[in-house]
Amino acid sequence: MEKSKVIEKLFANIVTYSYLILPILYLITRTKKRDAKILAIYGIVFWLLLFFYHDIPRSIRKTAYQPVYTALEYLFFTALFYCNITTQKFRKLIIALSISFLVFQILYVFLFEKGRVDSIPIGVESILVFIYISLFFLENLKTPGGEYIYNNHCFWISVGLLFYLGGSFFINILANTFSDEEFTKYWYLNFIADTVKTIFFAIAFIFLIKKSDNNKNQKTVTVPYLDLI
Repeated sequence: MEKSKVIEKLFANIVTYSYLILPILYLITRTKKRDAKILAIYGIVFWLLLFFYHDIPRSIRKTAYQPVYTALEYLFFTALFYCNITTQKFRKLIIALSISFLVFQILYVFLFEKGRVDSIPIGVESILVFIYISLFFLENLKTPGGEYIYNNHCFWISVGLLFYLGGSFFINILANTFSDEEFTKYWYLNFIADTVKTIFFAIAFIFLIKKSDNNKNQKTVTVPYLDLI
């Protein structure tokens, strides 16, 4: 039991400070890209939420912290896909599903009994983000560009989210049925999935900067002056 707690604390610290990678990359690169700003803000917000987690009273964790955490996570993930999907019918679908999810989240807070984890909202969030990932890949398959999809930063965001949401899906769904010992024993797996996701987000950040630099280089290329007279 004590060993499980030590492991959980270790991975909790790793996942907390891994979020700082994103704002640090933003400060180093000084990019003005919209998605880079979203990733940097995401890193700061969730570093703060995790860093001050133990300072929050347990009653507030269940009634306010968990719903806010899930809602903010969903909104950040959705914003990234909304910005990178251009098909209007897909965008309208994302807006409609997002409004529905937020209404559901509010109703859930007031109507359902709270467990140690808000399993149902997390499950719904995961399914919706899986849908957005599918829409992103569907759009890119229908309208292939001149470069490979893995050069698109959103591809790496998608891979990170697939690993994160897929790897933690069943643990989150079953968390409220676990005994305290089982919860302590297995919950650190969520931290591993979360950390790997942030690493993929950092890779996405690098590809985003690389694309930005390539665009700058293309703009600076000028046609040489040819004196034909």
